Amino acid sequence: MNAVKINMLDQTLFPLFLPDATYGVVRSLSSQDIHKVGIKALMVNTYHLFQKPGLELIKQANGIKKFMNWSGVVASDSGGFQLFSLINKNPDFGKVTDEGIVSYTGKKKQTKQVFTPEESIRVQFALGSDIMICLDDFTPPNANRKRIEESVERTVHWAERSKAEFTHLVQKNNFSEENRPLLIAPIQGHRNWKLREKCAQKLMEIEFDIYGLGGWPFDDQNNFDYETVERNSKLTPDDKLRFGLGIGNPENISRLYQMGYNLFDCVLPTRDARHKRLYIFKQPPQEIDFSKDKDWYQYLYFERGSLANDYQPISKYCDCPTCKNHSRAYLHHLFQINDTTALRLASLHNLRFYAQLMESLKKNKFAN
Repeated sequence: MNAVKINMLDQTLFPLFLPDATYGVVRSLSSQDIHKVGIKALMVNTYHLFQKPGLELIKQANGIKKFMNWSGVVASDSGGFQLFSLINKNPDFGKVTDEGIVSYTGKKKQTKQVFTPEESIRVQFALGSDIMICLDDFTPPNANRKRIEESVERTVHWAERSKAEFTHLVQKNNFSEENRPLLIAPIQGHRNWKLREKCAQKLMEIEFDIYGLGGWPFDDQNNFDYETVERNSKLTPDDKLRFGLGIGNPENISRLYQMGYNLFDCVLPTRDARHKRLYIFKQPPQEIDFSKDKDWYQYLYFERGSLANDYQPISKYCDCPTCKNHSRAYLHHLFQINDTTALRLASLHNLRFYAQLMESLKKNKFAN
């Protein structure tokens, strides 16, 4: 493994946004494309890469970074949320137990596989991730108190097991303290303040490098729950990084950074690009005062016919390859004829928007 050590005290590195590269690829883009628009880190998925292409092939390539020819930071999700989602959609797929996440294959469930906290860490070491995430028991959005308590207890128990396996493999692979990977523990507890606080305290007793925002960050009306998210940030000390797992849209990121979160990952910029929705700044990004300005970006919808004759670049404040070389009208045309070039050009622009957002937040007055 060729770990990239992140100095947790060097706040000039943050914030960092990690696009979704589930299978070792950001859809429609090469690793060189991603690097050129200013993205420095990616998020891959442990469980999906374990399934396809499989660990043997990735080991032969000397890790996921060599496999995809990526020189930046790679973080790996534990795979727990993906398994939870599969089980939530189809309970016949498997179940969550204290041992780990059980999944079945075959019509009669004749094949049983248990994905344990230890297995998740072993797979992440095989991938060669720079940042690893403990397997946790995601609290369902509709969970009652008993299920939330169960989620917290299981998350802490799995974190203990994950840390033990992590420590064992750090020693086995002869990592020094300076070049070892970093380990994230997500904090669960849903919107029950006492249980979330209990989870954070127990995780801090085990000691991790980074603490993640675990659980569903929306309230019962599906509004983003900024209150719980802010209170969660105050549960961990400022000398530890905070990861807004699964966050988010540009407004979410700017507000959470002001609350003390340092890292973010989300599928939104590339998914929105594929759905013809692009982001643009309303003013030069370096001039935005995020603590005061509330209306600093907007969306362009490329299914609208009004863009068919618009020969402006996507954004006058963007320096991405798309804005430098193509007009809104041309991108609209590519979407109209369903040419795959549209996906690449739109994704390049949206990722550059996020990279510019990180750069601007870093320079803002409230930067931590």
